[in-house]
Amino acid sequence: MKEIFKIAKYAAFVVLSVIALNSCMGDLDVIPEDPSIITDKVFQDNPAAYKQNLAKLYAGFAVSGPGDAGSSDIQGLDAGYGQYMRAYWVMQEVTTDEAVLHWGDAGIPELGTATWNTSNQFVRAMYLRIAYQTRVASEYLNITQDSKLTERGQSDMIPEVKVYRAEARFVRALSYFHAIDLFGAFGFLDENTPLGQHPELKTRAELVDYVESELLAIVPDLKDARTNEYGRVDKAAAWFLLAKLYLNSQEWAGKDRASDALKMTENIIKAGYKLSTQYNYLFLADNDKNGSQTEYIAVIPQDGLHLQSYGAMTFVIQAQTLGTYPERDINFGVGGWNGTTTRPELYNKFDVADKRAMFFTEGHSINITELTSDTKLGYGVTKFRNVTSTGAAGKHKDFVDTDYPLFRLADAYLMYAEAVLRGGGGTKATALGYVNSLRTRAGLNTPVTESEMTLDFILDERARELYWEGWRRQDLIRFGKFTGNSYNWQWKGNVQTGTIIPNHLKLFPLPEDQLKMNKNLKQNPDY
Repeated sequence: MKEIFKIAKYAAFVVLSVIALNSCMGDLDVIPEDPSIITDKVFQDNPAAYKQNLAKLYAGFAVSGPGDAGSSDIQGLDAGYGQYMRAYWVMQEVTTDEAVLHWGDAGIPELGTATWNTSNQFVRAMYLRIAYQTRVASEYLNITQDSKLTERGQSDMIPEVKVYRAEARFVRALSYFHAIDLFGAFGFLDENTPLGQHPELKTRAELVDYVESELLAIVPDLKDARTNEYGRVDKAAAWFLLAKLYLNSQEWAGKDRASDALKMTENIIKAGYKLSTQYNYLFLADNDKNGSQTEYIAVIPQDGLHLQSYGAMTFVIQAQTLGTYPERDINFGVGGWNGTTTRPELYNKFDVADKRAMFFTEGHSINITELTSDTKLGYGVTKFRNVTSTGAAGKHKDFVDTDYPLFRLADAYLMYAEAVLRGGGGTKATALGYVNSLRTRAGLNTPVTESEMTLDFILDERARELYWEGWRRQDLIRFGKFTGNSYNWQWKGNVQTGTIIPNHLKLFPLPEDQLKMNKNLKQNPDY
């Protein structure tokens, strides 16, 4: 059921063309590559364009451009490191105790050592991708207003398009959520922002309020949980993102919203999702149909034949596939780019019996004594593979079929437990049940006790359950473990044993070139 994303690859890209009509994105150095001008007549002549262009919005997380894997929606932005989820993964994982990327490309070593600056290319790519995604979503919302459907003689389509619009608002809210997390303040625009106008700066707290209001507003219009097409969001996805927003609200907006987070997780848990019976199945090429789909609340679909890019899950799997792996021992279903290993701090969190500990250790050193291209420094991670649960390889040797697990029930369980421990209500007994269900699946037969279930334990359990899924930096910041010196990992602060890093690094800088182009923007403190 990945048809919607196959449509995205070959859609008419009406929204992109609307943006190309004016050059406002030049203010952000975000210039669509498609120069054609397509008016709303396309919608009038082809009602399927509403869904096709919604698919393009979703595909913005999965691919880099409208053509082959080397194409880019944004002029001058590399289709590889500039792909949305690739840049996001690098910024969330390589900056933490979970991942080392052994490539020497400009910007990567600095992210791995917390020594980045305002010209880091991954930071810039992420900023531009968020700016682009919010602009495209806003233009879609502008051109699909009820009044415009009426003008086109398509009033009968308003109920159907209402659902599409709610999903487009979710896509935009998710990108603004990423902006809040990574940058704090951000250049804001919506469907009411004229083309050609510089985005205005919204503070972090203002963006938190905006994202919350958007998500609450769209819930009634989204499909009920578990009733939408695979790959499209529903009410549960909005609840999940709200839970994340509320849990981080103390850090992001100075407000304790643990009780609100708990309510959202309860909504999700009551909606009928079920844990996959096998943890490893969640990260295989048939994770859309091998039973894992019962656990997924939202995914970024991948298709090795129809959705080709050098980012998203193709990057995660290709980069973790090392030349040190004997093919007879591990079949990844891809060639391998020889890039990522893990740091010892992650590996050491696992009990020997934990089935979630999917590492390759033979011939590798657990310690990363120097940051070089030597991928034998650090243990390999074998969590994600482009093979099915039956052992068959994915459809393409270079591009993967393994869907990116964006939101899943296991995370909702852990968020519930965290909200309980932060005083948000609920019961410790219920939280223990959820946590122990994850540990039972992992093959750990000794239940966690109430006295053992502390916030520090939950942080470590989140690492064990969710490593390399793009949450670690956010988690460490929320738990007070990212900056300062209370928790160190190898090469934190560019010291092999780890050292203190200052608090301003909890935010990335706004790219210097964007500050020069848009005087409404203001640099984050201490950069």
